[in-house]
Amino acid sequence: MDMIAAHRQTQGQGLVMTVRMQASLKILQMSNLDLADHLAEEALSNPCLEVTRPEPVPARPQGAMGAHDPDWDPVAGLESAPPSLYEHVARQVALTFQTPDNRRLAMIFAEALEPTGWLGRPLDAIAAGAHISMRRASAMLARLQRLEPAGLFARDLAECLRLQADDRGFLTWDLAVILDNLALLAEGRLAELAALCDGTVDDVRTLAGLIQTLDPKPGLAFAAEPAPPRPPDLSVRRGDAGWVVDIERSTLPVVTIVDGPRTAGDAEAQAHLAHARAQARWLKRTVDRRQNTLLRTAAALVRRQRAFLDQGPNHLRPLTTHDLAGELALHPTTVSRAVAGRLIATPHGTLPLRSFFVRAFTPGAGTDGPSQDAVVALVGRIVDAEDTARPLSDAAIAERARRAGIPLARRTVAKYRDMLGIPSSYTRRQPPAAPA
Repeated sequence: MDMIAAHRQTQGQGLVMTVRMQASLKILQMSNLDLADHLAEEALSNPCLEVTRPEPVPARPQGAMGAHDPDWDPVAGLESAPPSLYEHVARQVALTFQTPDNRRLAMIFAEALEPTGWLGRPLDAIAAGAHISMRRASAMLARLQRLEPAGLFARDLAECLRLQADDRGFLTWDLAVILDNLALLAEGRLAELAALCDGTVDDVRTLAGLIQTLDPKPGLAFAAEPAPPRPPDLSVRRGDAGWVVDIERSTLPVVTIVDGPRTAGDAEAQAHLAHARAQARWLKRTVDRRQNTLLRTAAALVRRQRAFLDQGPNHLRPLTTHDLAGELALHPTTVSRAVAGRLIATPHGTLPLRSFFVRAFTPGAGTDGPSQDAVVALVGRIVDAEDTARPLSDAAIAERARRAGIPLARRTVAKYRDMLGIPSSYTRRQPPAAPA
């Protein structure tokens, strides 16, 4: 074959990104804090750019000594002030979890802590908000409950006390029975507890004394006002015409264009100033476009997921970045950058904006039909409603799902049941209650 004839020409289209396009995408993905740092650095070398950093002033209790008091020693104050519960947990999370994904998930749990140290949101709600399975949520909770002091991340009083007793090495079977029946202990029904423990009333009194050495609210040992990780980037509220998205501007830097120094008669200085002014204007336009893109994206997400805001996590509809990109006339990667790391305050808690994207139950079905998360939740509801004396098999669960309009294979039921941490029907079987 002729070597010349072997050469072929092909044509194709590609996107060549300019330096400014790359900088614009980088700014789009920055957090508000990173954006303020970036603009402040630009302002150091640009005489036409002024950046005002946000400086929220935290409220302090009336009569407390603060930085404006003449006798205030800031170094001594830092050393003597106890850390907040959130700060304490954040430090332990940084030491305990090695991967960024696990640290991020752990901090979502930390945001749900109450001042008492108890978990203030149901585990299924946290799992839905973080878009993870119940199995992973349960595993994360188990790891967090090993942090110090023992008792943090408990979901109720009994669990809080059980974690502490286990940590101190005196969680015996009979003590666990009493912790499972704290109502009897509170009512003084010691004889009934003794019968449950196969012991005596004196045994119960001894164990009750051990319980009194435990701290029912371990979180109160820390500063009263926990410091949140950062305020949400957006919030959604119900307006007269439906759900309205607002952007959080209190943490945003303010960009101002100024004339710069006078350079009469100096052509080189005038040219430099003109370039600086053009760069400052481009930066301001890019920041404005960043905010507009974020707001448009969030508003489109809220429109698509109205059922979630009205009725809760089980009503999220299938949605992908490609679906939203088509509506907004943006590239899917631009949508992905806009939502990355963003938080939005909703009636169901502060959630990552990315949690509004969910998979369809049937791949390729688009936004028609239920999401996979909704189908998983349906399996959980079917099990919750079963007769515990006659638990449903996976085949029976699949049949009930089919009656609800969701065709499920038995092996799919088993998979979703495993994701929810629900054991097999044999393990779930409970003996019928004895007649009174």
